[in-house]
Amino acid sequence: MNRRLKIKIMVVDDDPQFIEAVKSAAETKPYEVITAATRKAGLDRARRETPDLIMVGTLAPRGDAFELHRELKDNPRTNSIPLLVVDARREEHTQKGWRIDEGMQMDAEDYVARPIEPSALLGRIEKLLERAARKVIEPAEVLERVEVVLQRVEKIEEILTRQGIKVE
Repeated sequence: MNRRLKIKIMVVDDDPQFIEAVKSAAETKPYEVITAATRKAGLDRARRETPDLIMVGTLAPRGDAFELHRELKDNPRTNSIPLLVVDARREEHTQKGWRIDEGMQMDAEDYVARPIEPSALLGRIEKLLERAARKVIEPAEVLERVEVVLQRVEKIEEILTRQGIKVE
């Protein structure tokens, strides 16, 4: 977890009332709530601001929330951020919510279904943050991350060399 006075929670959901309810509940804790209403905005903001926890709710069109989840877990900058999935009510699944087809896997740290009181979400958030603070990164995972970074550096060096820029 980052060493800030406030813990940064990001809520990605297309329901402004839900976002406001979560923000109001979070004001009782040392949480800074940042928000996004679309998959693209959520991914951009998560990469830029690196929150301590991301809550992914419902997004239209259907399947965007699952796609955001996959993009966050595939990105080395965001893949270690705990995810709390807040799914649509069952009766809304035909219009929005999570589309989990055969072969798709969801790897979130916690999952809740609506309706849920925002104050109840705070307890889930606290537990996830506590688990994340205790999580130890295995040496193999560190090595894997370093290898990804080295591959990116090599690609950058290749591009610069092709452009005639000397790399030492």
